Amino acid sequence: MSRDVLAGYPRLRLLVYRCKSAIARTSPLWLGRILAYGVGTVLWAFDARGRKVVARNLAHFIPVRCPEARARAVRRNYIAFSWYIYESFRLHRLPPAFFRPPALTITDPWGVFAQRPLRTPAILVTVHSNWELITAAIYHLGLIERVEVIALSSGDRAIDALFERMRNAVGAHSLNLDQAPLGALRALRAGKILGVVGDRDYTGNGLRVPFAGEAMSLPLGPAALAVQTHAPIIPLYLARRTHTSFSLVVGRPIHADPTCSKADQVVALTHQLAAVMVRFIVAAPAQWISFHDAWRRQP
Repeated sequence: MSRDVLAGYPRLRLLVYRCKSAIARTSPLWLGRILAYGVGTVLWAFDARGRKVVARNLAHFIPVRCPEARARAVRRNYIAFSWYIYESFRLHRLPPAFFRPPALTITDPWGVFAQRPLRTPAILVTVHSNWELITAAIYHLGLIERVEVIALSSGDRAIDALFERMRNAVGAHSLNLDQAPLGALRALRAGKILGVVGDRDYTGNGLRVPFAGEAMSLPLGPAALAVQTHAPIIPLYLARRTHTSFSLVVGRPIHADPTCSKADQVVALTHQLAAVMVRFIVAAPAQWISFHDAWRRQP
């Protein structure tokens, strides 16, 4: 689970997560969404420091000449995050109609999932926007049977266990980020499918590449794994169209070029993936979960 708006307030964070988990178990979907909307609005109203960080990040995607649009996007960012957390906590209880047209549509122009389920090793990469819901969407659509997802520990065992149970219900198993390099490599070589969120460098060992007009450090994991295993990188993006409907977009697969050196391949793949992720975020900037200082150089 990503570090988020409540990361600096661990006790409040745990309380909010447990409250949303309880709401997800006991309330109907429509009521839970209303409550989550209220929670997001309250967090937006009282988190002055966080609003500034989100505004700086979204400024890369919303023109300076549109300050009102950016302010609205910042508020929607908090609400989108709150909705996302609530829906993630009840993945196992979301109704089947949640993952069927017209509530969920899929665009796959490259025919990546022409044959379902996908049975060859692949690296599914997305950005911090509805990333847990992507797992449920591709599972319920029959695009995959099982996926190993690289997950960052929340720092709280109760929250980690909660998310693991949620992921297991939709055919996913967590690989902790600390043990992910070897575990991910083994999974791909065993023919499994890997899920990665690729727009945030948590270790500080990533590669700085152009990202929305400014250099950002991105993790090398997806590219390095693709080079080592020859598995394709498949970009995915799940965008909320309305509060009850989504669009799943499947990007063009990115392949390593074995005629180049491994180091050059990693750099080239990371640049290509960065360009795709920027296009994803531009499509719905208010849904990009951006409570961290995205372009800050890691110490």
